[in-house]
Amino acid sequence: MPSYTKKVQIPGKTAQELYDKVAKDIDRFLEKSGMGKFEIERDATRREVCLKSSLVNAKLICTDGNLVLDAKLSLLAAPFRGKIDEGIDKWLAKAFQLKA
Repeated sequence: MPSYTKKVQIPGKTAQELYDKVAKDIDRFLEKSGMGKFEIERDATRREVCLKSSLVNAKLICTDGNLVLDAKLSLLAAPFRGKIDEGIDKWLAKAFQLKA
């Protein structure tokens, strides 16, 4: 499975604020992505959200001022890396009032 990593700085937000927003909105984001059915695990203590599906296995880690996405894409999902980036960027811009 090809690797996919994305790190986004979100200044002024604590790890807990980032985690709370991601954990709350992840289901809706994934429904809109049209990438199938996902299993989601939220770990409030570690401030991580893990996703598992036939197309991607990913861990989203929230730290002070940063979101880090570390994923493995299936061979079917890998060609859509640009679309995945675009969708993530749009969601981040909306959720955290970032400039796209």
